[in-house]
Amino acid sequence: MIRAHPLMTKRQMPNAIIDRYELHGLTGNPFAVEVSADEAPALFVDRDLPDPPSPGSSTFVQVIGDKGAGKTTQVQAWRRRSDGPYHYVPATPIRQRWAAAPVAALVYADEIDRMPVLLRRHWFRRLGRVAATVIAGTHVDLESVARRAGLAVVTHRLGPANLNTVRAVIEQRLRSVVITGGARPLRLSEAEIAEIHRRSNGSLRTVELLGHELVAARVLGSPISRSPKGRGSSDTKVARL
Repeated sequence: MIRAHPLMTKRQMPNAIIDRYELHGLTGNPFAVEVSADEAPALFVDRDLPDPPSPGSSTFVQVIGDKGAGKTTQVQAWRRRSDGPYHYVPATPIRQRWAAAPVAALVYADEIDRMPVLLRRHWFRRLGRVAATVIAGTHVDLESVARRAGLAVVTHRLGPANLNTVRAVIEQRLRSVVITGGARPLRLSEAEIAEIHRRSNGSLRTVELLGHELVAARVLGSPISRSPKGRGSSDTKVARL
């Protein structure tokens, strides 16, 4: 019997396993497919946040949330509607946190709480001088530094995703890999979706891990693992299929 790890991409899967997805009306595991720029708008789940201000508004829009809350997804959704330079602050290597951030009428950024404090203050002062609109994801509240730079502040706090959001994420992902005219496509039951929501503690990143695992288990007929440890946990145990 051919076995596969559920986090395999379609390209890595043997033909015998790919055929089993096709028997379930799917081209592959929807949570194993890297979302392209063209597909991202169709897969975005709106969290009902108001649109940010126009460029040159002297406003800092911060999206605050825990790991996996959907900050990056939201910032990128706004960027698709009104493009502008983008700056990402990596966790490692630490020296790259000192990279110069862009200054323009409209700027997007992510993980800016990682930016060194002195560099961040200098960047905000430059943004304030050009009356920029800055839209950024962060784990911590940066209102005080933005106001000292002369920027108004709009804050959106993304808490744990509710059941409706989790359901929408899962169903949109499944729709994205349905084979048109193929077998009746696999769907997750309301009870399965509710269980994923419970186990994820509202972390969309964990929802995708658990969704990936459950779809693989349903298609390949293997058991799934126990729940991960808490919100956004990286300790999710994936069944070997």
